Amino acid sequence: MIKPINNNKFFYFFQDKLFYINKDIDKDDPVRLLSAILEEMDFSNLMQVFPNKTKVHPVNMFAVIIYAYSRGIYSTRGIEYLCKDSQRAQYLLNSPNIPDYSTIARFLSKATDVIHELFTQFVDKLFKLNEISTETIYIDGTKIEAYANKYSFVWKKSTLKYKERLEENILELIDEFNRYFNKDLDNIFDIFSYLENLNIQKVHGKGKRKSKEQILLEKTESYIERFEKYTNYLEILGERNSFSKTDNDATFMRMKEDHMRNGQLKPGYNLQIGVISEYIASYEIFHNPSDSKTLVPFLEKIKSQNIEIINVVADAGYESLPNYEYLENNNYVSYIKPIYYEKSKTRKYKKDLNRVENLEYNEEENRLFRKDGLELEFLYYGKDKKTIYFRNPETEKKVRYNYEFRKLSKESKDNIESEFGKQLRMNRSIQVEGAFAVLKEDMKLRKLKVKGKESAKREIGLFCIAYNFNRYLAKLVRKKQGVILHPLKIA
Repeated sequence: MIKPINNNKFFYFFQDKLFYINKDIDKDDPVRLLSAILEEMDFSNLMQVFPNKTKVHPVNMFAVIIYAYSRGIYSTRGIEYLCKDSQRAQYLLNSPNIPDYSTIARFLSKATDVIHELFTQFVDKLFKLNEISTETIYIDGTKIEAYANKYSFVWKKSTLKYKERLEENILELIDEFNRYFNKDLDNIFDIFSYLENLNIQKVHGKGKRKSKEQILLEKTESYIERFEKYTNYLEILGERNSFSKTDNDATFMRMKEDHMRNGQLKPGYNLQIGVISEYIASYEIFHNPSDSKTLVPFLEKIKSQNIEIINVVADAGYESLPNYEYLENNNYVSYIKPIYYEKSKTRKYKKDLNRVENLEYNEEENRLFRKDGLELEFLYYGKDKKTIYFRNPETEKKVRYNYEFRKLSKESKDNIESEFGKQLRMNRSIQVEGAFAVLKEDMKLRKLKVKGKESAKREIGLFCIAYNFNRYLAKLVRKKQGVILHPLKIA
């Protein structure tokens, strides 16, 4: 563990010489505060990753990396230089051995699977130090560009189309082979084996005429290669619509940071974070760009961290019936802003009698009315039995109405319009959007420098730990350790 040595000074022998490193580091110095937090954490999982003796203790290495990230140093070479140059980094190392960049890189690679568990412990210690209630969580997402070539895309729709055309070509090839050799084979792999065993004398170059056998063999090889490529692409895609050839886990998404302003898609990940009292309490990355599909799995992950939540605050991008039902079934109070919320304040919106949000539904009689008393004609129930279709006799248009969704959406709207709800909405824009502003602007987390989902999660986890540590230091300076909500009056 990380411990002070000899009352703010420590000595060590190296190559038979006595070295003196530490020059009276203050008791409230950031490295001492970081050391104090880490001393109370359980590093048994990290130690299992490094069962053999290392030049620098794994816990000390982890401490130095967190300190480096909190100072805005993210490259392994930068961390190496910090260890050589910084007295504070040497205090955390507590060793005469200065790790080089390759040692730091190997440590990060091996520690990938335990970073989130260490992040969870770190957050828990901060909550206990500040006596923070986890009653309310603010959730939001952003797109982080992957470390991948933006022109290395593979699209599911195109792959399916190419594979379908290839299968047609394969059938034509099988027919051509059977007619030429008078065979009855129906599998391209069997055809390839047959042609391979013929020991065809191959010719190449200008003026050389290829035999029919060689032409068929080359076609077969090409078709098999393409078939295996498209099959592999579809396996990588899974439920996704795209992926990058240089980072198979990255999906092409629209980024806000679009300097060309042409809506260009870039390979990236959908980063979701949950913020409690300005600390990032949880994080996760997803393949799908839509926020609405991430809420339930993200809340399940937060639940696995044993964080007890009551209020879930999120923006309009998370509104959907499955999300509302999940929140209700798990006894969460929804503070999700409805998609139509801003428009609902306008005079035009309020006067539009045909808007679905302005219709009034009688559940007992299954009747739908406009506010002026006009009744819509019932047509039929949807496949889910929750969606009902009506016809507006005035406009002759079909109206799709889901009573359960409208009811839960109205409850969420009423929640955010309460005095407490207004305070939570204001805090959401300050706390979770503020966290993204710091991560992306101050800490430069705009584009990842590692490939693969697991490596990306490790990198983001280190950023989040460093962010939380800096937030802890800022709260100490401002003496706001126990402050959970910013008061409404400052909005």
